[in-house]
Amino acid sequence: MMLYLSFYHIFFLLLSYLVLVRALRWKRYNKIHRKYQKRYEAGLLTPEDAQRIIKPSLGYDMPLVLGSAISFALFKTYGIPSISNILKGTKELGSKEGISKRYADTSILISTFVACPISGTIDKVEDEPVIETLLSSRTRYRHGDIEEDPRAMIALARVNWLHSKYPIKNDDLLYTLALFAFEPEKWAKKYGWRELSPLENEAYYIYWAEIGKRMGIKDIPESADEFKAWVEEYEERNMIPAASNRFVANFTVAELLHVLPEKFGLRDLAERVGISLLDDRVRIAMMYPDQPTALKFFVSSVLRTMAFIQRHFCLPRIYPQGPIDSTLPHFARDPANHTRTQDKAQSVKCPFSGVDKPKESDDKPKSRSSSHSVNGFANENGNGSLKHSTSHGHHHQGHLHPYRMHPREFTQKPWYMPEPTNIWEHFKVKIALWTGLYEERPSENLRSSGYRLEEMGPLKYEQAGHEEVLRMAEKLQRRPITGVWARGGGN
Repeated sequence: MMLYLSFYHIFFLLLSYLVLVRALRWKRYNKIHRKYQKRYEAGLLTPEDAQRIIKPSLGYDMPLVLGSAISFALFKTYGIPSISNILKGTKELGSKEGISKRYADTSILISTFVACPISGTIDKVEDEPVIETLLSSRTRYRHGDIEEDPRAMIALARVNWLHSKYPIKNDDLLYTLALFAFEPEKWAKKYGWRELSPLENEAYYIYWAEIGKRMGIKDIPESADEFKAWVEEYEERNMIPAASNRFVANFTVAELLHVLPEKFGLRDLAERVGISLLDDRVRIAMMYPDQPTALKFFVSSVLRTMAFIQRHFCLPRIYPQGPIDSTLPHFARDPANHTRTQDKAQSVKCPFSGVDKPKESDDKPKSRSSSHSVNGFANENGNGSLKHSTSHGHHHQGHLHPYRMHPREFTQKPWYMPEPTNIWEHFKVKIALWTGLYEERPSENLRSSGYRLEEMGPLKYEQAGHEEVLRMAEKLQRRPITGVWARGGGN
């Protein structure tokens, strides 16, 4: 009898868990569709609506699958000779630093204008993550209460500024835009625990079409179907084998896989797995050999099995995944209080993070270890003796801009990772180095003080175009950029 009850209880608990997974896993999906389905059917979705619709799938539901879709979309463009020739000619792929920084910066810039509102403002009810609302002790806001957040348009303006330095054809930009819009749909269908809905697919098109307009890309098709037809015609005409394609692809693959050991053929196997995920047209254009059918079947089976387990047995994420925290930091939420804090010549502790803002008492160089992160942002007091200062001209006494950001995720070469300041952080870095997760310690050379969006890009442009980028961002969002986001640092 006791044995029977034990099995009964186990069965009941397992069934209850599966029901809970089913209810919670679809909760965000259902909420989005209840709110926007009628607008979609009436053809009334705005770009701001579209951004809110795509964020649950990217950040919560399938961040690994859809993040890989975006990465492979970017990689896929290397199969176009007119694109790969430009990249090869920049000489930025000639060093590990150049490749790794390009990868890190591209990820941060794109993630910023996906995660942060393209409107330049946050509705404190509409846009705040659910978990933030539940855990926060702040006042409950009404719709219409807004906060300024210009990060998306600063990031997009920097992308536009960098693109202006290269002879990129409009059709090549249009093709890249299309891949960002449509590859997530393909990857979700192949490898996700669910497909994207018609509402989500339309939202991806609307959002990226708006990004394309703000980038100045011409001739964007008026519908998703027209755009897909254009992509097919473009690939047939332009995706052809070329040595430059293979050159750029090889450098990128080498950067992504160099931390894997060559022993037992692990690195070679990882490369072959990556090739097996490419469409035949892309693979041929990059001059890669076809992979065995057995390997393709194995890779596809593993990914589909993972999707099945995630769908039926895994609870959904509580927090969104990605390199960018869309939540504003404390100093940006309360600029008036921040100004009062700056006027005090003392250290003040942030009530949410326990982080101290260093005292600004003199012009003596300060250690980079004084950099602290608040919601992904560095509250940095500057280092006048910094050899690789990432900005100039508008800093007090030549110091770094006082408000710099850190991503939440780091590549093997950990660009923008703050240097460890305590025993636990030192231990984590040592473990990451020992396991090969990072190939070197965070340092000034890797900009451990953090980043400013208007400074990102190739090292040769790191100190150029800051004011111009901010002016471009102001035009994109149709309002001035002030406070901690401006070059004056909010002073």
